[in-house]
Amino acid sequence: MCLLGGLYAPVSTSAQSSEPASLLWGRLSPGKYPVGYRSIESSGMLVHVWYPSRPGGRKLLMRDYLRADSAQVVKQFAGFGPSMLDSLLGSRLYASRLVPRAAGRPRVVLVAQGNGEDVFDQVVLCEYLASQGFVVLTTPSPMLRTPLEREDQVGTFAEQQAQELLDAVKIAARVVRMDTTRIGVVGHSFGARSALLLAMRDRRVRALVSLDGGIGTSTAIGSFRGAPSFRASAALPSILHFYEELDAFMTPDFSLLRGLRTESLTLEPTRGMHHVHFSTLGFMVHAFANVAVATQATAETNDSVIAVTTRTFTFLRDVLGRSR
Repeated sequence: MCLLGGLYAPVSTSAQSSEPASLLWGRLSPGKYPVGYRSIESSGMLVHVWYPSRPGGRKLLMRDYLRADSAQVVKQFAGFGPSMLDSLLGSRLYASRLVPRAAGRPRVVLVAQGNGEDVFDQVVLCEYLASQGFVVLTTPSPMLRTPLEREDQVGTFAEQQAQELLDAVKIAARVVRMDTTRIGVVGHSFGARSALLLAMRDRRVRALVSLDGGIGTSTAIGSFRGAPSFRASAALPSILHFYEELDAFMTPDFSLLRGLRTESLTLEPTRGMHHVHFSTLGFMVHAFANVAVATQATAETNDSVIAVTTRTFTFLRDVLGRSR
């Protein structure tokens, strides 16, 4: 069953913001919380942190986020011309830097970036989840430092990314008050492999969302199973896996997922979404016609992107429960 089939109408969340919509957020409505943002550097690691905050502060622009990967983003969109790039980098988002946090101890959601991705690639999702009451953490893909060149490296890099996400929790907990007893993990593409390894090694992970993740394909299964943390017999949390059927290199294969011992496994197909649309590019198609053309977006794409985003939140909310 395609659950998303019933979600193509404009989506509204539990609370509506009185602020004008962000260019990239479009019709995606934030939750009831303003969002604060900060980046933390520790022991050579960079951790991006979003958290429910009190009102105030200047809304960040896309360029404010891009200290780490601005050159990558500029290169990625250089072919679209300077006016489009200026509009993208000048796009106002939802979070404000270093504003005071809201009361309470929110639960934590980790976002595992895809191969070679960084804060830009999931920034709308991260802000949105924080507006719904989570502390959200992400780190740059380790493949930004050392490129992934062969399938037999998949297990090694997935293990490294899983460890860096665990380290991010320790680093952020020194600065931001949060409840780490029940953790959610969202992984895009390659990042879903790291998210699964993290769930296999840490019982605090109680919910896992795979955004067209490699764990739903047959690619590099041998290397992935060879990762030190991989345990086929591990008792795993509830898993929600979104997948698309438009890109041959992401041909679905659920053998790995169906062989796991999960509390529940939900497989949800999408419509009008290519693999790239499970990132910020998916939010760009409604705002930039040339990006829509380049990524083969259809009339369904933006509605599907919003549906996947809101469904990710409701799944995390329902599985993780209320924060303290």
